[in-house]
Amino acid sequence: MYNWEELMDFTFLKHNIKYIYHEDQYQQRYYDNATSTIELGIFKERVNLIDLSKRSEKLISFGSVFSSTRIVRQLSESIEFWNKLMNNMLPNNPTMINIMDKIIDKIGGTNGFIGVHARLGNGRFRINQNNTIEELIKRIKTDFKDNVCLTSKIFLAIDLKRDHIFLQSFFQTFSCAYILDDFNDLLEPLKFLKNPKDGMILYEFLIPLVDLLVVSKGNKFYGTEGSTFSNYAQRLNEDN
Repeated sequence: MYNWEELMDFTFLKHNIKYIYHEDQYQQRYYDNATSTIELGIFKERVNLIDLSKRSEKLISFGSVFSSTRIVRQLSESIEFWNKLMNNMLPNNPTMINIMDKIIDKIGGTNGFIGVHARLGNGRFRINQNNTIEELIKRIKTDFKDNVCLTSKIFLAIDLKRDHIFLQSFFQTFSCAYILDDFNDLLEPLKFLKNPKDGMILYEFLIPLVDLLVVSKGNKFYGTEGSTFSNYAQRLNEDN
């Protein structure tokens, strides 16, 4: 979000083109109900979709549609469409699916482990790393009797390395906890997947999706509140 005028001379542009800076990703929030009383929250501008539908332009380009709360869905037809969309947006890459199946087999099958996602590594989640881990531990121990819980197999999807200090209490509490790095040998086929348009290796982009697929297949799932990754994994888990 660095200001371009700190890098480039915008003198000519200023005299010839009208432009504004978006301060962050949370500029506009879109409402399907023009009479909605739901507040903007972290967003700065309100846009009613009915107003956009009346415009004559053939194409409307949105600067960002990041955030699962950007579109306020209140109309029944919107909610129905959204649910159908989410239920049908499923990963189908055969290489990823094959890797997922092999990892799940290693940890006891879909009924043999608990899926946990800890969002820790960036943004506002970094501030509450320790609280996030301790809360996950508490939730799991509350749902399972201690003697069963401590020996249950867990697959932990994380965006940090196993030896990170904030993860130590989790691994000390649950002795049978796995992460994706424990199955590096099974991830090898991903290193040969390329984007046919530019030849770029897709490994680093597909790794998070494999992590998500595996963690969502547990007999129970625990996620991080406010995480889009967790929300998607939860939805996939409910469809198992």
